[in-house]
Amino acid sequence: MALTGALKQLRGIASELRQANVGKVQGTQGMNYIMNEFRKHSTTQELLCKQQQEMQYMVDTYKTYLESQRNWKILNDEYHARGERTVSQTAKMVGFNLPHEPKILRKPKVKK
Repeated sequence: MALTGALKQLRGIASELRQANVGKVQGTQGMNYIMNEFRKHSTTQELLCKQQQEMQYMVDTYKTYLESQRNWKILNDEYHARGERTVSQTAKMVGFNLPHEPKILRKPKVKK
């Protein structure tokens, strides 16, 4: 059962690296490092680690870091990388309409 969890974590990291690099991760420096760490700690986590769950913590940290970097890049590309925007683009981005555009009517509240 522990092997299944480790493989699941390894696949999660490989997936994030694949999304970051947009291509194969096999043979890359990052994936080679992760595989070597998994092989070092494959016998037992208690053999080389200070705490019992140290390897799982490190794997979760790597995966969270990769996910956060990917999400940051998406947000940065969407909001920061465009430069100046028009008033209508800014209004649409925050969910407003300009005065000359038709208003969006709300549904009437039903009284009980």
